[in-house]
Amino acid sequence: MLKRLWRWLNKFFQRLFGNKQTPPLREHRKVEPPKQLTDAEYESLFLQLLAEVNDGLSRGGAKDFLAANRINEAKLVEWLGGFGERLLASATPNDELARRMVRLGELNIGEVSVVAYNIGRRLGGGETNRRGADDAEDTKGREKKGIKQVDVVSESTTDKAEAWFNQGDVLYSLGLYEQAIALFDKAIEIKHDYHEAWHNRGVALRQLGQYEEANASFKTAFNQQASKFQPQNHVSWCSRGDMLLSLRQYEEAIASYDNAIEFKPEDHNAWYQRGMALYNLGRFEEVIASCDNALKFKPDDHDAWYKRGNALANLEQYEKAIACWDNALKIKPDYHEAWNARGYALANLEQYEEAIASYDSALKIKPDDHELWHNRGYALDNLGRFEEAIASYDSAIKIKPDKDKAWYNRGVAAGNATGKRIDLFFTFTLSNAAAPNLALKFNNPDLNQRGYEGKLASYEEGLKHCQQDMHPEGWGKLHQARGNAHYFQGRENSQTRYWHKAVNSYKTALQSLTAIDFPELHLEVLQDLIRVQLDLRETAEATELQRQGTDLLRRLLNEPNRSDQSKKQLALKFAWIQQLTVDLAVQSGDLLQAIELAEEGKNTCLRWLLDGWSDESSSLSYSEMQSLLNPSTAIVYWHLSSYALHTFTLKHNAPSPIVPRETEFITQARRLQDFEGWVKNWNEQYSDYRKGKDQQGDKAITWRDNLPEMLRHLSNILDINAVISEIPEITHLILIPHRDLHRFPLHALFPPEFTITYLPSAKIGLIPRTPLKKQDYHLQQLLSIEHPNSKDYPLLEFAQIESEAISQLFPNATRKRSEKATKAELINALSQNYNIFHFTGHGEYNFQNPALSHLALAGEDKLTLADIRNLNLQSYQLVTLAACETAITGNHTIATEYVGLVSGFLGCGVAHVVSTLWTVESAASALVMMQFYQFLQQGKSEVVALAKATQWLRNVTNAELAEWYAAQIAKLPQNEGIIRPFLQDQLNDISIRQTTDQPYSHHYHWAAFTIIGAF
Repeated sequence: MLKRLWRWLNKFFQRLFGNKQTPPLREHRKVEPPKQLTDAEYESLFLQLLAEVNDGLSRGGAKDFLAANRINEAKLVEWLGGFGERLLASATPNDELARRMVRLGELNIGEVSVVAYNIGRRLGGGETNRRGADDAEDTKGREKKGIKQVDVVSESTTDKAEAWFNQGDVLYSLGLYEQAIALFDKAIEIKHDYHEAWHNRGVALRQLGQYEEANASFKTAFNQQASKFQPQNHVSWCSRGDMLLSLRQYEEAIASYDNAIEFKPEDHNAWYQRGMALYNLGRFEEVIASCDNALKFKPDDHDAWYKRGNALANLEQYEKAIACWDNALKIKPDYHEAWNARGYALANLEQYEEAIASYDSALKIKPDDHELWHNRGYALDNLGRFEEAIASYDSAIKIKPDKDKAWYNRGVAAGNATGKRIDLFFTFTLSNAAAPNLALKFNNPDLNQRGYEGKLASYEEGLKHCQQDMHPEGWGKLHQARGNAHYFQGRENSQTRYWHKAVNSYKTALQSLTAIDFPELHLEVLQDLIRVQLDLRETAEATELQRQGTDLLRRLLNEPNRSDQSKKQLALKFAWIQQLTVDLAVQSGDLLQAIELAEEGKNTCLRWLLDGWSDESSSLSYSEMQSLLNPSTAIVYWHLSSYALHTFTLKHNAPSPIVPRETEFITQARRLQDFEGWVKNWNEQYSDYRKGKDQQGDKAITWRDNLPEMLRHLSNILDINAVISEIPEITHLILIPHRDLHRFPLHALFPPEFTITYLPSAKIGLIPRTPLKKQDYHLQQLLSIEHPNSKDYPLLEFAQIESEAISQLFPNATRKRSEKATKAELINALSQNYNIFHFTGHGEYNFQNPALSHLALAGEDKLTLADIRNLNLQSYQLVTLAACETAITGNHTIATEYVGLVSGFLGCGVAHVVSTLWTVESAASALVMMQFYQFLQQGKSEVVALAKATQWLRNVTNAELAEWYAAQIAKLPQNEGIIRPFLQDQLNDISIRQTTDQPYSHHYHWAAFTIIGAF
């Protein structure tokens, strides 16, 4: 098999079908660790290779010879050039040597074959070192050289089929795909069952975009190979796996590689290809494991490091991905794909300057790569350097004028910029190389415009180069972009004429992005078109489009060959279709249907994210929701769609939910816009706060300083006063947020008179729990996992004090500390039917794959959400995860529903979970937890205990806190060496402070603590 063609095919698959946010995997594998040899050693090894070739050594055997002797192919080729010059300069006949070198060339094992073949031909033809007209072929370029090789070999080789095949491979490697196909066809004419030729013909056809004909070649290759299949042969299994990979039959390919590995476990390439198939299925954790096995047997395989990094990037483990790509670059410094991938990951980490540096390194190697220029522009755009971003996009467009993505992002940057074009110069690739001026190149001065007009100019010029017949997808996307430009211009200026233009643009986009040819893109345009029609109050038209979208999505989900994983991803991607039904029900006044649809959608998304695909219904009736209520308890239930933000209030025995009086889409859309702007501001400030960017001195205003005002603003957006006015008799509230609302302290928006808990959904609140006698809380079995020494996580300053203080309240506590807090120990302990699990360590949310959200344990151990879901935790009344941030962070938008560690624990039977929305200063966290458990031991319920603990922290003065510290110290033995020093230090510290001050009254200290579970 032609491994570099396989690798190219893998790369092509990723470009065509892979995750668009992740760089594609490479195909080439020329990984030989450097070995410094003398000229005499090279000559000895080369002549030995020629002798074995003369004895019938195969192509694979020749490659194995180079690998076994750890020969650096580039150095060998360099030596061979000089060796050939000396041979050609000699008057001594070397016909036998020439014949052997030609034979080595025919094996086509890489550049060494090309060089050996040329030297052998010239040597056999009696050429000398004179440089004249008869040596002109050396200067005609690689393409003509490759064609010339074919002409001679096809006349002199007895095995014509193999000769045509070998030279077709040479032409393919030169990028001459049509000529290569012609030679593969000649090989097939001679040997019709030549499955390697059929396969490579398909590879070249796919490179030319002739996919149907390519697949026909792959199928023929597979059938031919199957007829010769030897089930006891490792190579046969590998070959079969490669064929199945070409046909995108990934599960079958994996099975074939597994069989190959069973015969030869040390075959690093089989492990690599297995990982490639897994990558196409989105099974990234398994990809990493396959790469690890490949690297175990070939640690200098830069492709395996690269693919491992890509898998980690898909799991949003960007730092680890970068480390993999760095390893690949140590082996192959000119690996421009790895530089590009590195830039991509750094951009996702919002390290845009470093990302640009990586793109610049890649561009030094490959300055004509339009994708690199595009990615560089995107990073600059995120830094607000719009003119530089436009210049980078222009460089991409200069190379590839029909690159619709570059035209689109150029338009975005032009829309954000102001004024006119600024000429820029880049010196990192070519000195004094000016950025191209597309206005001159395309004779379109409008491309120098900025703002709304500049945005439209980019899209309209892009449409000239992305014609519908040649680029139907790009043409449709650019019309969709025009629609978005019109829509947001109308929203900014409150002028509906722009919205009518948007409708026309979206409908034009649908002419190309049809439900048949581009079903997912069709649904995306429908989403935009529905939005503007709702804003235009064209509800009937929007409802019809929603019906069409529902039918199309159902058809896609029912496709017989679609995997469950693909169904899950598709359903989550287009969850907005179901969410819209809630909005339409509210608009029509059917509030019972609206709340039941909202609950159904929420539970369905939770199930998909936690357990995988299922088409079972997850409905819950309004009457069933009433089971959570009583005369003093109400539910505030939010629903957030792409079009509106609704609030439902559910009261005991009320005939239907209560919603604000105004339910017009235009009103709800403006409310949603206000909320989205608020979230963007929160994200930016919180991101800067976490990274320390806003610590610019005592006078700098930070997210923490702004927190009270931001929460007041959120209260106004959500109209909390209107909600409160509907529930004068209520003392207990259950808050059920939706999507991004899970990230924020909604309980802090209500007066402290309310006792508040949260639920992921009403249905989760109805899961049967084992009741606990409150008066016996001190007798409960406590499992305490204490400050694990987790790799790459900072120490939690007061975690040991918190754990010590809480464990002393439970005489039967089981404690796992530091390095003993391993995954195996924890899983075993959790299965022992304890009642309370207290964890003082770090937690992390995985946005891309919530099942990989985890608690960080000793070393690199992690307890993931997927692990938690396999446990029966019905004996647990309480899980506490309060020492660190366990909720979502960053700039992600939750499109479906939030599923984190809390949801996992509740779904496994835990009654209540305490967690924090952000990292709270450890001293304050320790105080809250100590008070919380003391209130529990006094017989308070979990919800009431947390409410009292946080209110105590919020209101306590320095004088009261001093009394509390003194009382706690008095309870401790004189020789106690952990809690006593901490309390004494705190007491000494506040003794010099103003006694009436409330040190923890700020929202930052108390608002982060939440409890999830029913009353």
